[in-house]
Amino acid sequence: MKKLNIGLVGTGFISRFHFDGFSKNPDARITGMCTHSNREKLNRMCSEWGIKPYDSFETMVSDPEINALIIGSVNSDHYHQILMAIEAGKPVLVEKPVVSSLAQIDEIIRLASEKNVRVMPAHNFVYRSSIVLAKELLNKGELGKVTYASFQSSHTISTDHASGWRGKKSLGFGGALMDSGHHQVYQSLYLLGMPGKLQAFKSNLVLNGMEGEDIAQLNLRYPDGTLGCVMQSWTSGFAEDINGIRILGEKGQLKITDRLFLNGNPVTEVNDYANSFENQALVFTDYILNGKMPLSTLSDARNSLQLILSAYESCEKEKVITL
Repeated sequence: MKKLNIGLVGTGFISRFHFDGFSKNPDARITGMCTHSNREKLNRMCSEWGIKPYDSFETMVSDPEINALIIGSVNSDHYHQILMAIEAGKPVLVEKPVVSSLAQIDEIIRLASEKNVRVMPAHNFVYRSSIVLAKELLNKGELGKVTYASFQSSHTISTDHASGWRGKKSLGFGGALMDSGHHQVYQSLYLLGMPGKLQAFKSNLVLNGMEGEDIAQLNLRYPDGTLGCVMQSWTSGFAEDINGIRILGEKGQLKITDRLFLNGNPVTEVNDYANSFENQALVFTDYILNGKMPLSTLSDARNSLQLILSAYESCEKEKVITL
């Protein structure tokens, strides 16, 4: 079988993870790339990778040699690029956040269904073996009644990232929570489902040139009474002891970093950030070729966005939000 040819949008740091992830894929490969800004960087990267540079997204999406697309552009470009891909009948893997409003994602869900085009959110963290096994253990009742869970990540970002489009609400649609915080949110949804209520707080403490927050925390209450917390920070890289996922139950606990621990004992091998892109690439290809549904769908992307937008509403109104 001939390999699928995939076009990649965007030359940011995430593009290399996608390229490397697909380089080990038996059924697909990235063969072209475009960008909205730095043409010199585009040409340099395409030369290094041996792929075709395109002058524009319009040129790439209309090329009959391109079978599918990965959208890793600035957040504000996602919506119209997804619509163009759907119109061209080409499957899409879209970086988070897929779009910035519920109306936009509802329109994408409608059009993708109407035109039978597969659109998949790039929720790469759920394709780690640690997350998949944790879900299985929870479903089996290994922890008994779950009483509390935390999803926390604190790290720094580069000066270029802080002063670039991520620092502008018109382009990023938020700060740390909308960006990196998406990973914590969609993992919480995958493992525990949608909370019934939330109250959120956000601050800008270190990256003062940003328009959005550099730290945010969500307090969650699930319909069965379980409590939880989501925290995303760009303020400190000294968080080894708090980063990761902890799920506490009456019979035990799970800890998830780059591997899964059950009651303090490792039960998976290390499955790092780069490896999650390899797994995600395999899932996307299987979705295109065989119609096998991914672990995270557009409905999950909608729930993630709804939770984050509700968190911002909670911050602004200083109130508990019912979901």
